[in-house]
Amino acid sequence: MGIHFQEVRFSYMQSSRKKRNLLYVVEGANINIKANDEFIAILGHTGSGKSTLVQLMNALLIPIEGKVTVCGSEITPKKQPKLKPIRKKVGLVFQFPEYQLFEESVLKDIAFGPKNFGKTLEEANEDALYSAKLVKIDPSILNKSPFALSGGQMRKVAIAGILASNPDILIFDEPTVGLDPLAKKELLSLLKDLNEQHKSIIIITHDMDVVSAVAKRVIVMDSGNIVYDGSKEELFSNKEFIKEHSLDTPTIIKIMEYLKQETGLEINTTQFSIDEAYQELLRVINNER
Repeated sequence: MGIHFQEVRFSYMQSSRKKRNLLYVVEGANINIKANDEFIAILGHTGSGKSTLVQLMNALLIPIEGKVTVCGSEITPKKQPKLKPIRKKVGLVFQFPEYQLFEESVLKDIAFGPKNFGKTLEEANEDALYSAKLVKIDPSILNKSPFALSGGQMRKVAIAGILASNPDILIFDEPTVGLDPLAKKELLSLLKDLNEQHKSIIIITHDMDVVSAVAKRVIVMDSGNIVYDGSKEELFSNKEFIKEHSLDTPTIIKIMEYLKQETGLEINTTQFSIDEAYQELLRVINNER
């Protein structure tokens, strides 16, 4: 069933003026996201509406116009369904993990979701331990306060807390910000593994190397509008669009473009991994022999 937006608009000024004077943070959004197998990166400069868009996806925010349908539950300005079924299907991990941690211990925090959705304490703890292992949380910190942890550890606890409820769709707001290279690699590997288990993954990011590594589909926002929804291959081959919307290009593409310029060889520069780039360079070298 997934997530569907129909002419969705949202403004944080909705309590005051007439609608014609509202400043819309999301303007007339139409999106269809499947409940399984999607891996979407949402891009756009600061203030473009990305975080607002994903908060509409699990009813943290309610549209002031249009309709959001989340896994069969309709959300409109006049129709607000029960939130538990939505939150069980769609999990959101905030950019700042301290916003969603509140229990007295790491284990209790991770177990809160499944317990809240009807699991027994024993079942909830079992789910919590499993998700903690998935994100490589050191067992020695499970009885510590989550607020005594480092930023990177808090991020892992927040992710484990969402995973413990086993949602179909996982949304991450800037998941790799502040992570060291190893932690970033481990997190992206986890997200790819979850996607291969048929979960849909949605990430907000400014890191084009993350987009290059994991995204199957890209949505670009600008001033509250969705200005692009398609493949990363098409996006990064459109240099004029990239420049117009203040986006960057993945490092691997920059390297391939430099090699093409310096060697004069007919290199296909739109590659998204070191292995793809290596295979393309082998192809070009063999053709030149």
